Amino acid sequence: MRTRAWLGPAWDPYGELVVIRQEMNRLFDTLLGAGQFRAGERWEPAMDVWETPRELCLVVELAGVPQTEIRLEIADGALTIQGERRPDPAFRQDQLQRMERRHGPFFRSLTLPPGVDAERVRAVCRDGLLEIRLAKRPAAAGRDIRVDVS
Repeated sequence: MRTRAWLGPAWDPYGELVVIRQEMNRLFDTLLGAGQFRAGERWEPAMDVWETPRELCLVVELAGVPQTEIRLEIADGALTIQGERRPDPAFRQDQLQRMERRHGPFFRSLTLPPGVDAERVRAVCRDGLLEIRLAKRPAAAGRDIRVDVS
């Protein structure tokens, strides 16, 4: 009976593609300076949005942004979140090695679905997260319509 020689682990083409992608990403990051931002560039904070039967909920990531720098507005069926994250006062451009956190003005706008009550909004900023809850109007009560037979 012949035995097969051990050829090592099976070749995984998908694993090879992952490694190639990681190397390409590293190359482009190095060449193009991806992940590095200039102070003062406008940016968009990350946001999660979900809906419950009673409200629309948003959580916006605003670490390092003081509450005094955050402005919320509801107009024309849209919620706008804007403000500014300023760099640390000790920051000096000539000492910069890498900047991955964005600084400068930010802006996000979200079209609100019908049924949101713009008068009943709660916003709380805690631990770098801005939580916004917009209540929904109660659904209009349906009514039965009698159909006459002629």
